[in-house]
Amino acid sequence: MSENNEQHVHVVPAICTNCGAELKVDPTQEAAVCEYCGTPFIVEKAINKYSVENAHIDHVDNVHIDLKGSVDSVVGMLEREWDKSRQDKKESRPTVEERREEHQEERKTMATMMVILFGIMIVMMIVGKLIGFM
Repeated sequence: MSENNEQHVHVVPAICTNCGAELKVDPTQEAAVCEYCGTPFIVEKAINKYSVENAHIDHVDNVHIDLKGSVDSVVGMLEREWDKSRQDKKESRPTVEERREEHQEERKTMATMMVILFGIMIVMMIVGKLIGFM
């Protein structure tokens, strides 16, 4: 192959979004597959993850971390999820009327089955009597 036909691929460092392996990926591609774990990943995310993990902070004058706000945010999210879960359980539970209707349907089905069974028994008794008289 001549040098004119060769394509040079520019690769950049990245990290697999699943296993964390260091990779070299073609930034012009949208997706790739990790050669270590076989997981497909989006190239942009892998490059950004590498950039964040390898970032260097040279100088910081003032850092303020609002832990109370973070904790309030997490607690608020948990409360919303808890309320949603309770509401979902409440909605999925049948009402008294629905349970009453289910029981009535079950009773009707049971009564129908008993009538059929009783009919079969009577037919068997009649057939038995007929066979006995022959």
